[in-house]
This record gives sequence, structure tokens and C-alpha cells, in this order.
Amino acid sequence: MQIPYGEKEIKFSLPTSWNLLGVLSPRVTNKELDPYESVLKAVRNPIETKSLHSIAQGKGNAVIISDDKARPTPSDLIIPPLLHELNHAGISDEKITVVIGRGLHESLDEKELEKKLGKNVLERVDVLDHDPNKDLIYIGKTSQNVEIFINKNVVEADVKIGVGSVTPHELMGFTGGAGIVIPGVAGRQTINDNHSLVKTFKAEFGKVEDNLIRKDSEEAAKLLGLDLVVNATLDINERIVDIFAGDVVKAHLKAVESAKTIYGVPLNQKADVVIASSHPKDATFGKSMKAIFASSLAVKPNGVIIHVAPCWDGLSHSKIFKEMLLDNPGPKTLFKMLDKGQLPGESCVLYLFSVVKNIQRIIVVTDGIEKAVIEKIGLEYAKNLETAIRNTNKENADCIILPWGAVSLPLSGND
Repeated sequence: MQIPYGEKEIKFSLPTSWNLLGVLSPRVTNKELDPYESVLKAVRNPIETKSLHSIAQGKGNAVIISDDKARPTPSDLIIPPLLHELNHAGISDEKITVVIGRGLHESLDEKELEKKLGKNVLERVDVLDHDPNKDLIYIGKTSQNVEIFINKNVVEADVKIGVGSVTPHELMGFTGGAGIVIPGVAGRQTINDNHSLVKTFKAEFGKVEDNLIRKDSEEAAKLLGLDLVVNATLDINERIVDIFAGDVVKAHLKAVESAKTIYGVPLNQKADVVIASSHPKDATFGKSMKAIFASSLAVKPNGVIIHVAPCWDGLSHSKIFKEMLLDNPGPKTLFKMLDKGQLPGESCVLYLFSVVKNIQRIIVVTDGIEKAVIEKIGLEYAKNLETAIRNTNKENADCIILPWGAVSLPLSGND
């Protein structure tokens, strides 16, 4: 067997007494589409909204919100046809602003901006970096009593368009849709309050049904008056499979259906052991945790997850997240923090992490983080995959392998 490990592959063998239930990977498509024409077609025939041309006609200015470098969205391919359509409706480039909806993530530098948006977009329109700490306007309160503060430039725009992509996510079920508003262009406290809703429902990787965080974000998007979302689904090589444009809820649900056919892997039965590579979210342990959440859907209670992750940039780029991870708080402590609004938004995922590691053993195979640190965050360490397999102490085991663990979504027949 072999699985990705950063830029290389790790080869390994399973014990002969183990039963391999499957090697489950998302699909690569051979679909060839013209991104420019596909975006135009989508915004001219949107789902449950007027066409972009109709929305923009007679309006003075427009804002396009793009997600940031943490998402694989090819904004450089999606935004140019949006500019074309806005121009055609009478809004010139001088009246169009692109806002980077980075939520609580770090800002993009010039090179990262050019990679994300493309030189053409940077030369044509103003580009602003959202700051969750200032230049915010209060627009109301959701039914979950979350006070909504949104970027001033977005609130004051006549036309508001959100651009994103749809991949499995541990808090919101899937990225995209209303996520471009919260956390995208929301204030820090709004994001914290929204994400803390994880204490009131059972969040899962890939779960959008009855997802309070997503529903709260969707309410905020409606309060804001977001006119249109343009969401791409991508294959594992980050090539565009489809474009969905329209209503922030309805168009996103269509995109989720598409994303499930790409990232969804069939799960006939759960395994005693899941071996998952964190590929392609390899840089930090924080990013690699997506593979742990995916594995948790495929492993039996009290089973073992072998988490194979290079983590060449260590635990996390976020100082707060790193400190909290090293404190190794349990589910009860984190729940109390959530209940009191004391858990920062970027750390709410630690509650889900604490729940998973309370149920399953997690053995980490990495050369990017020292053994003492792995043990400090409450996990087991193995210097290589063979050692990890041996340390499961299972003579007979059903096993599942997830080579692309961070973007795989195990789906049972009911999903």
C-alpha cells in the first residue's frame, strides 16, 4: 500500500490478519469546461434569483467578496466574467471593489493576492482586505441572538456578490454559500458568537442538515442583502467541475450535492482502524485535523485513527489556537468556555477535536512535530507507519485507508 505524505509517498504493508475494507479516495474528473463561459452561463441563469445583469442594472457600485488563501477557490478565473457582466449592466471597473473575506485568518501578501485574484483583476479594480476588528456596521441580530457586524464597504455596496468553493468542513458542513459573510466579512465577536453555536448541535464534517452555524450565517447573509453567490465545485486537483450561482441557500445546496459526488466516498461499514493521510492539508496540525474529522466518520467507537501528517509548519499559524491545543482542554472545559463565550472563533473546532479524541485513540505519524508535543496535546506518537500499525495492538482488524483524508467525506447509504 502507499499514501501521500507531503510531496512524497509512504509505502507500507498491513498485517496479513487484517481485513482491508477499502481504499477510499475522492474522484478525479476528466471534465473540461471553459471557466469564463461557465460563470457567465451560471449568473445569467441563476438558481432562485434574478440574473446578475438584472440585479446590477441601474445600480451605482458593486462589491465582490472573495474567500482567501485558506480556500482553493480559483477567484482569478471566476471574477473576470463577473466584471464583464457588471460592466455590461452599467457598473464600471472604477465602481467595483473586491473584498477579501478572510474572517479571522491572516492577511494575504502581494504575491498571495496575485495568485488568488490574478494580475488582471488587481489592475482593474480596487482590492480591500477585510479587517474583523474595525470598519464594521451593525445590521441586526439573528434568531440565535448573534449580533451581526459586517464590513462597512460590503454593507454600503449597491450590489453584493459572494465568491467561494464548496468542500467538506467540520463546523459549517461545507464551505461556500453564506460562509462568505460569516466568517468571511464579519466582525471578530460576530464570528466568535456564530462559531460558539457548535455547543448546541452535533456538528460533523460534511453535515449541513440542522447545522446551526450555517443557518445563522445564512440569516446574516439575508439580513445583509447578499444578492448572489457564485460557488465552484472542484475535483481533488482543484480543477473546476461546476459553477453554481444564485440564492445564498438554494444555490449552495445544489453545489453541496455536486461536492458530495466528488468528495463523498462510500462507507459500507465502519472499521476498527482508519489510516488517513492529511493530504492535501499537510502544512500544520491544525489544517491536518480535517483528516481526523473525516476518519471519525469511518471508525468504530473506541477504534483507532492513524493520522499521517507531515506538519512541516508545526502545530498552527494561529498563536491562540496553538496555545489552546497545547493546554489540551477536555470536552467539558471547552463546553463551559463556549457557553460563556470565552472560546475564540478560530478555536471552536477544538471542541469537536476533544470529543473525537475522547472516543477514539489517535496515533500521529509525523516528522514535523516532536513526540513530546504530540503527547502534550493528548495523542499518541509513532515514528513511522509500521510502528503505528503495531501500536494499535490489534491482531485482527477491519481497516479503511483514506489517502486524501482531509478532503474525503465517508458517506453511508443514508447520507
